[in-house]
Amino acid sequence: MPEKKHMLIGISLCLILAVLLYLLTQTVRSEQAELTKRGEAVYSPVDGIIYDVLIPKGQAVRKGDAIIRFDPAYIRTKLAEIRQYLRLFQENRHNPGTLKQIFKPLLADAFSGISEEVVNLSTLEAQKLSELQKLNREQAKAQVAMRRPSSFIDGKPDPKLVEQEKAIQNKIKEAEKALENASTARSLADRKYRDLTNSLGQSNSILYRYLEEEYNAALSLQKNEYLYAPFDALAGLHYVGRGSMVQKDQLLMELHPQNAEEWWVRAVFDKDDAKKLKERDICTVTAEDGEELDARIFSIEEGQEKTVVKLFIISPPKTLQASEFVTVESR
Repeated sequence: MPEKKHMLIGISLCLILAVLLYLLTQTVRSEQAELTKRGEAVYSPVDGIIYDVLIPKGQAVRKGDAIIRFDPAYIRTKLAEIRQYLRLFQENRHNPGTLKQIFKPLLADAFSGISEEVVNLSTLEAQKLSELQKLNREQAKAQVAMRRPSSFIDGKPDPKLVEQEKAIQNKIKEAEKALENASTARSLADRKYRDLTNSLGQSNSILYRYLEEEYNAALSLQKNEYLYAPFDALAGLHYVGRGSMVQKDQLLMELHPQNAEEWWVRAVFDKDDAKKLKERDICTVTAEDGEELDARIFSIEEGQEKTVVKLFIISPPKTLQASEFVTVESR
């Protein structure tokens, strides 16, 4: 009976081990993948609405070709809004408090940053002051101890107490220097905040520069309403479409330079499958014509439902062609 029991346990352990090995070594495959040359991102120069994306994915474009058109009506509205801001600026430029109140949403980031800096430096200054006060109390206790009759040896202060008092003095000097540095930094931050507030009405203020940059960008875009290809390329992924509301510096699309040498794959995996992948793993990419290519995982980006894995082809053949009909398998 004991032998049979041990045999059953051994068989069960072998089965469990076999299942684990299978789960760890089984191949996972992408649900969809695209093979392209490495892309250059195209960002929006202003806030706006996309009127039309003028080139479909995969189309070749020449440098200077129009690729995206913005909604001209929205640009006109934006310009009118900025003109109104500029008018309010001119009318209230001699009253920083009013300007700060009017443009509070625009200045929120700038003021919150310097306000946080002042608070942090004030906290640091208080901490250094507390440390100095604590050392001063320790020094006072050490000096009292040195004056006691019991602290004298052969009519001289105890050397240990003398060394202790000297060590405290050195710490006090360091603490005083640290407090001075913290106070100077806090004072500079205070001055920076005051200067920022008091100079709002000047032509070189952060507020005026912001309004000027926004106006010039919108005015420039109104003249043509288009974004143009900066080089000869193939159109890549589109992140916006007709009617999309976009913000300044938002990613719009990718362009793949025709003279690029690097080939990349963007693959989508099920989240559970993607857990078996690691950065720098080698995978097999099967191209549309059946050719198998070696690729190394560059990054893994987990989404809400799927996981996007970016890989680069290790030794791309010269005859390689872009294609969205490829598969990626782990090894």
